[in-house]
Amino acid sequence: MRFIVVSAVAASLVFGTGALVKADELSSFGSELTDEMGSMASEAKSGMQARPEQMADDFKAQKEETQSEMRDKRDQMKSEMKGKREQMRSEMKGKRDKMKSETKGKRDALKAKKHEMKKTAKAKKAKARKHAEDAVESLEHAEH
Repeated sequence: MRFIVVSAVAASLVFGTGALVKADELSSFGSELTDEMGSMASEAKSGMQARPEQMADDFKAQKEETQSEMRDKRDQMKSEMKGKREQMRSEMKGKRDKMKSETKGKRDALKAKKHEMKKTAKAKKAKARKHAEDAVESLEHAEH
């Protein structure tokens, strides 16, 4: 029985010591793990602090690029509109000049026609007067 008791005590001592060693290893592993987690957390925290600054810089650059593109598009549209306006003005000027020349031609034709009609009327009046004078003379000669 002594042997069993001694064996049991020795076994419990060996088992207890092993458990203590295991516990010590686990606690050192736990502290290493805690240290590792702490360093990872600090890295993540510094990364997260740097991240908003980087995002702000990226956003600012993107905003400036967008504004520049919009400015370029606006300038391009202004120049296109200016060109279209100039083209329309020249087309309208051409149409106006054409209408003026057509109107002038029609007006001149009407003036010429009116002048011709006056001339014809004057000639008819003169002819009628001459016939009337001839008729009066012939009547006067017939009465004598």
